[in-house]
Amino acid sequence: MGKKVGIWLNCEKAYIISLFNDKHVVETIESNVESRVRFTGESKSFSGKGGALVNISKKRTKRKKQQINSFVGYLADRISTADGIYIFGPAETKRELNKVLIRRRDKPSVYVEPADKMTENQMVARVKKYFSTEFPVS
Repeated sequence: MGKKVGIWLNCEKAYIISLFNDKHVVETIESNVESRVRFTGESKSFSGKGGALVNISKKRTKRKKQQINSFVGYLADRISTADGIYIFGPAETKRELNKVLIRRRDKPSVYVEPADKMTENQMVARVKKYFSTEFPVS
C-alpha cells in the first residue's frame, strides 16, 4: 500500500484510494455484511428455542456487529502500512475503522470526517485535495 490512503466506506463496501506521486489506484471491497439477517420464528419479538426464549433483535444486532468488526479488521490490515490515512463516508463504520487503527498503530496519522454518497471520481478528488492541503508531498 502507498504512503497516503483515503478510504470511503459504509456497511456495504469500501473504496480504498491509494496515492502514488501523481497517480492513484482505486480498489473496491464488498463487506459481506448482511443488510437483513433473517431467523426462523421472527414474526414475534421473541422466538422459542428448546424451551428458552431468544430475543431475535439482539441476535441480529450482535451478528451484524460481528460482521462489521470483521470487515473493518480486514480493511485495517489492508491499509496498515500507510503513513497518512483519510477516512470518510456516511455511516458509523468509519469510526469503527478508526478505533481499530488507533489500537493497532504506534503513531496513527488518521483523519475521519463525514461524507455523503459520492461517485468514484468525487472520492478520488476529495482524497487528493485532502492530502495536498494536509500532507504536502515532500
